[in-house]
Amino acid sequence: MSTAEQAFTVSLVGVGGQGILRAAAIIAHAAVAAGLDVKSSEIKGMSQRGGSVLSTVRFGQRVLSPRSDHADLVIATELLEGLRGLPLLAAGGTMVCAASTRIQPGAVLRREQEYPTELAEQAAARGVRLIALDAEALARQAGNPRTANSVLLGAASALLPFCDDDWQAGLAKSVPPKTLETNLLALRLGREATTSQEARQ
Repeated sequence: MSTAEQAFTVSLVGVGGQGILRAAAIIAHAAVAAGLDVKSSEIKGMSQRGGSVLSTVRFGQRVLSPRSDHADLVIATELLEGLRGLPLLAAGGTMVCAASTRIQPGAVLRREQEYPTELAEQAAARGVRLIALDAEALARQAGNPRTANSVLLGAASALLPFCDDDWQAGLAKSVPPKTLETNLLALRLGREATTSQEARQ
C-alpha cells in the first residue's frame, strides 16, 4: 500500500473445490490481526461443479467498498484461471500462480480446444509481474497436498503487510487445528521458493 489510507486489493481465482474461499478467509483474518479494515466479496459461479471461482479481499486503514476496478495482486490456483485472471490486475500488478496445476475444461476434454499455456508470455505483454511455482509439489513436501493454497499465500507474503504472527492468526481461524502446523510449513515453503526463484533471476 502506497499510503496508509489506500486499500490493497487481492483477487483469488481458481476452480470450485480448490479452497479459494478458505484462502481468502486466511488473508482477511491475517489483515484483521494486523489491525486493518477489511472488506471481501466472492463470486462462486458453478463452484459446486468445478466452475470458476473469484474471491476478492481488500484491506487498509479504511476500506469503503469490497469492490475495486483492478487488483494489486492476483493469486491463481490453476493455470487456465490464471490466464483468465490477468485482466483483473492493475498496471504493474503481480500474479502468483500454481502454474503446474491444470484442470482441463470440457472443451479441452472433448478435444475442441487445446489447453492454453502462454501465461508467461501474456503476463509479460501486459506488464504484469509473474511468480509461478509448483504449489502442489511444495504442498506434498509440507505433508499434505491440500495445503497448496498456503504455499501460494507464502509466495505472495512478501507483497502483503503481514508479519508471521498475523499469518498464524489467519491460518488458526481458517484451517482445522490439526492441520495448522502443516499449513504454516506450506506457507514457509512457498515463501522460500519464491525468494530462491527471485534470487536466480
